[in-house]
Amino acid sequence: MSALAHDSVATSKRNRAAITNSSWRLEGVDNRTAAGRRYRDLCMAFADDLGGADKLSTSQSATIRQLAANLVESEKIQAAIVKGEKVDHEQFVRLSNLQARLQRQLGLKAGAAAEEGPTLASLLASREPA
Repeated sequence: MSALAHDSVATSKRNRAAITNSSWRLEGVDNRTAAGRRYRDLCMAFADDLGGADKLSTSQSATIRQLAANLVESEKIQAAIVKGEKVDHEQFVRLSNLQARLQRQLGLKAGAAAEEGPTLASLLASREPA
């Protein structure tokens, strides 16, 4: 296929995969479910941490999808632990290690808080007449 033919196919949204048109969608996943919404929210949060979805490379988007899916699964195991259910602790450790590696690969710092906005006290102080 020539470069020209490839370009004309790539511009039509109907000829591209759904994941290309909406980078946080996965085939067969209903984003109306709790897990689907959590996955999408995690993807968007990680993308925002990296400057926004429009600034991500294809590789970064793929890594974010993998990290979000990993976290959804990890959170299911965490919930089972808290409920007192039996879990595969080795699987949980593997998921945690993968999560840390993916975060490092993306340049995300574990536990890094988002930039803090103004405090309530500073907002109220700015409204007081001088």
